[in-house]
Amino acid sequence: MTSSRSASMHASVRTVIDRPPEATFEYMDVPENQARISPRLSDVETIGTLDNGGKRATYAYDLFGLSFRGEVRGVVHEPPERIAFELSGDIEGRIEWAFEPVDGGTAVTYAATYDLGLPRPVQWLIAPLTDRFNRRELEQTLRNLDERLSGAGGEP
Repeated sequence: MTSSRSASMHASVRTVIDRPPEATFEYMDVPENQARISPRLSDVETIGTLDNGGKRATYAYDLFGLSFRGEVRGVVHEPPERIAFELSGDIEGRIEWAFEPVDGGTAVTYAATYDLGLPRPVQWLIAPLTDRFNRRELEQTLRNLDERLSGAGGEP
């Protein structure tokens, strides 16, 4: 039996940024900053703070002329070590940020697991392309984060 359910895509990247974990966490704790560093994230607006300190925000993600919209909820909020958001709406999934002190800087890990709602056979066909694309997107996001935080004296 063939399922028409979609499959999740996952990518994870890591880099070291020349800023302390507290500063890096603080920057990423502002949802609008995600749109400043993510190439295809066109709009983010904070709509509240949850009891755990995590943020709730709306998002718009543009890809190949399509706009995906939804909401993120900060389900894990552990300053200055970890932030995790659950995505709902057009894109379902989870993004996680981990911040680890290393030699005066921060090792940042960015992981994303999500589902665009495509049928499994379609995702299977495009998986090699989307895997490379997703990894490049995450890598570019971390490069942009590094440029924002490490350049100009660490001021975004």
